[in-house]
Amino acid sequence: MRYDRLPRGGDALIAWVLRVGEDGMHILHAVYHDDAPPGLRELRSVQVLRQVWVQQYWHDEAGQLRWRAAKSTRDRASRRMTGQRNTGKTSADGRPDSASARVPWSTMEIVTPHDPEARYSQKVTAAGRRDWIGYRDHQTETCDELGPNVIVHVLTRPAPQQDIDALDDIHHQLTRQGFQPLEHVVDGGYVTPDSIHHAALTWGIPLLGPVRDDPQAAQRPGFTKEDFHIDWDNRTLTCPNGITSPPWKPTLGDGHPRLSVLFPRKACRECEDRLKCTGNVEGKGRHILLLPEPQQKFQSQVRKDQKASNWQRRYAIRAGCEATVSETVHAHGLRHCRYRGLAKTHVQHVLTAAGTNIVRLSDCFPPGTTPASPSRPPGHFKRLCQRLPT
Repeated sequence: MRYDRLPRGGDALIAWVLRVGEDGMHILHAVYHDDAPPGLRELRSVQVLRQVWVQQYWHDEAGQLRWRAAKSTRDRASRRMTGQRNTGKTSADGRPDSASARVPWSTMEIVTPHDPEARYSQKVTAAGRRDWIGYRDHQTETCDELGPNVIVHVLTRPAPQQDIDALDDIHHQLTRQGFQPLEHVVDGGYVTPDSIHHAALTWGIPLLGPVRDDPQAAQRPGFTKEDFHIDWDNRTLTCPNGITSPPWKPTLGDGHPRLSVLFPRKACRECEDRLKCTGNVEGKGRHILLLPEPQQKFQSQVRKDQKASNWQRRYAIRAGCEATVSETVHAHGLRHCRYRGLAKTHVQHVLTAAGTNIVRLSDCFPPGTTPASPSRPPGHFKRLCQRLPT
């Protein structure tokens, strides 16, 4: 028996993928034939095969098997309920054209038959981009200076689900356990003006974490959004040079309410700071998106506070959480899934947290009761010196 290497790319790879697809289709047609035993269709392996083939293959108008293309945009919560970009074209019979037949979002796509619930995700960190297939673990621990930090809550979610999407479930469980209204220190992945407002209003939990700076500030080095004066009563915005905008208009941004402010083009063209402010050379007026009043006030205040040394000293307490992540990963193998499925993986995460707490508590003793540490055994050189005659 001979095993050939997989094609590296090009037409040979597509031909190989289509041949595999035809083999899978042949199995599915046989299983779903009227003469096949009905119990075959209910097998877990058959259901996984059917779903994978639906996600990876489709038939064009001529009935030919085609391989779906890769996703053209990144997975985002606001896009999951809508069609993918550039995928609106369909033929008369409703079939997608070749440009729009793409694999589904990573929240739905099965990437390994060994664990159909595992999903693909990627995350950009300080060390670079990290890709993985599996799940995402959220740990919440105490940060009391009087005792050891212990993990009090563990949440397991599919890998593509962003940190901020899990924050509401975390606060719900913390509230049930009585950790309310204590301050919750989180990293930037959990913090937006919307999440700060929602946590305070719904759960009574104040969030402490960095709000992302203006992503386009580098393109507009002259004035940031915080340099403009907001008149909430008259629904206008005034720039640092004294130009007042027309009343803003409500709009949507990523599915959330926003306020669109557009300064007059004539006024911006005559301004000597136009290039530094608008960041464009077409002569357009400055366009600013504001959040609703409570969220906008949160964003402006936190962006101002997080630059102060007092805020940074308060936030430094979260360094212990990074140490907890390192401890559970490197000492207890948190990122090595020993089970399949979300439910069993969550059990592993809970047991890992419990084991971490036991190790920490075993090293903690009340004041004055710390047992004496055993003396260090002598080394080889010291024992040799002891044997020598004086």
